[in-house]
Amino acid sequence: MSQSTPIHIAVLDLYDGSANMGMDCIRDILEDWSKKYSVDIITTVFDVRVKNALPEDDFDLYISSGGPGSPIDTQTQSWDIAYCNWLDRMYKLKKPVLLICHSFQLACRHFNIGKVGLRKSKQLGILPIHPTVPHSIFAQLPDPFYAMESRLYQITEPNDEKIESMGATIIALEKIRPQLPYERALMAVAFSDTMIGVQFHPEATQERLSTYFNTAVIKAAVIEDFREDKWNQIILTLEDDAKIKHTCSKFIPNFLNQMLQS
Repeated sequence: MSQSTPIHIAVLDLYDGSANMGMDCIRDILEDWSKKYSVDIITTVFDVRVKNALPEDDFDLYISSGGPGSPIDTQTQSWDIAYCNWLDRMYKLKKPVLLICHSFQLACRHFNIGKVGLRKSKQLGILPIHPTVPHSIFAQLPDPFYAMESRLYQITEPNDEKIESMGATIIALEKIRPQLPYERALMAVAFSDTMIGVQFHPEATQERLSTYFNTAVIKAAVIEDFREDKWNQIILTLEDDAKIKHTCSKFIPNFLNQMLQS
């Protein structure tokens, strides 16, 4: 891959001013990709929820982050309305857009892809993601592959009529749980050939997650919410290079390569 001018990437920050490592992970992956392919990139961050800031249409690629809170209760807030208008514009212009977690939930709600609602309990951990169709975004990833999940909300009851009319495709579902009578949630949707949304965190790097979960405050919080077995399970999974490290090294780079290859 080569190019004479820098690639301009817009990163939309939906963390609402809260401390997070998601943005740091995105920066890490973009920096690594830039070095690997000797491609100059210029990254501009837009604080969507605090500053109501959104990028113009002239960026080469857009990545919209996860974030805290309900994807339902903000529908009348100015930033949410502006963000949904931005989604419509990106879809119409066929711009390359990757939507992560909270951004994915907002897009599913806005485009009426399915029911957005609370889970029975919070989901947290390094968990299997099951592709439902062959898609180039999953190149060099196993079936299932593993990714970080941290969510209170989910997308279920897909609206097949709307999905078909948009030309969208459900491309991944959550882990298989035969012991539970619950519908499996949507984990990834190709809203179009250029707009892809995921419920999980493909940006989460092994190093930053290990540091995060090994801090005393986070360890105590996980044990309080889930028991110590959950924390031990997360740490054990993080030590397996074939899981989270494999995903963060492939998923977003796949998106970048496919959308910027021209």
